Amino acid sequence: MSKNVSYSKGEKYNSLSKKDGFRSRAAYKLIQIQKQNKIIKAGDKVLDIGSSPGGWSQVASNILGDSGSIIAIDILPMKEIKNVNFFQIDLKDVHRINLNKVSIVLSDIAPNISGVSIIDSENMKSLLEIEISIVDKFLKIGGKYLCKCFEGDSMIFLKNELKNRFRKIKRIKPDASRSTSKECYILGIDKI
Repeated sequence: MSKNVSYSKGEKYNSLSKKDGFRSRAAYKLIQIQKQNKIIKAGDKVLDIGSSPGGWSQVASNILGDSGSIIAIDILPMKEIKNVNFFQIDLKDVHRINLNKVSIVLSDIAPNISGVSIIDSENMKSLLEIEISIVDKFLKIGGKYLCKCFEGDSMIFLKNELKNRFRKIKRIKPDASRSTSKECYILGIDKI
């Protein structure tokens, strides 16, 4: 697929997000993952880390309605979303929030991209280490973890970290992701 086709696909989801009232095209990534994997279910308690501007929180809220709860965390501000409790804090400070165990941890967070693969990979691994500590502390047994990573070292690192924490691990590349992007998602199913 040519770069122009890849970017026109991204533009398609940008236009759709505006038309459908989502805050970002990333909402369609979660919609597509949800459609294929049914990861969010009625009554779930969801933790959305790196939530701003709120596309994934909007999708989770639409799925859950009043049947579950969503806690969203980001260092950046996020406008209010129905049924979402937002905390503007650094991920390293999540332990300061009085959180009960959650059913699913969602993360569409990525470091600022430098364009230097080795630096970007190391920065992604640093973020993933923080995420994994959050998963270890707040995700209930049997829960699910969905996160962004990059093909290569960070994905290998993440799979190695998750293989002893979850009964099943699945790599996902939703259609809403640009085909030329190294971005993919890893889904950990059934926390041990």
